[in-house]
Amino acid sequence: MGERPRRTMYYIDGSTVRKVEQAPSRKSNNEVHKKSSNKQTQQRRVSEKAQNALAFNMGYTIFVTAAVLIMVFACIAVLYMESRISLQQANINELETQLEVIEEENAAYKLSLENMYTLDEIYDVATNELGMVYAEKGQIVYYESADEDYVKQYQDVPEAN
Repeated sequence: MGERPRRTMYYIDGSTVRKVEQAPSRKSNNEVHKKSSNKQTQQRRVSEKAQNALAFNMGYTIFVTAAVLIMVFACIAVLYMESRISLQQANINELETQLEVIEEENAAYKLSLENMYTLDEIYDVATNELGMVYAEKGQIVYYESADEDYVKQYQDVPEAN
């Protein structure tokens, strides 16, 4: 016997017409039943998955809510810290400006003090008004000390020979 010619079938899916080719085959009732039961189990699995996807899961909802709250609090904390840092930076800038002004004033006072009296004026006041005189030879005693930071005098300095 010769082979049967293939039949071409068309079906409508929405607004599209599709062409379906079917090969002639002879299937037993058992094979047809297996395929239909497989389709039914697949459809059942798909519907179960869809229901599970749409199901309200309390644990997951609590977890997501907690995660969102943690993120919101973290964002608020970051914004708060950034505002504190910017305020402290502004305070630091203000204090640095005040320090520069004070250092400039200090330098001006120091310069005015250095230029206030000359060595000749100091000598004149010391000798004429305060009665001070230069030390003469023999009045200055030199000695060596182990500790060079300072000297404490517990008794009179001995006379030089």
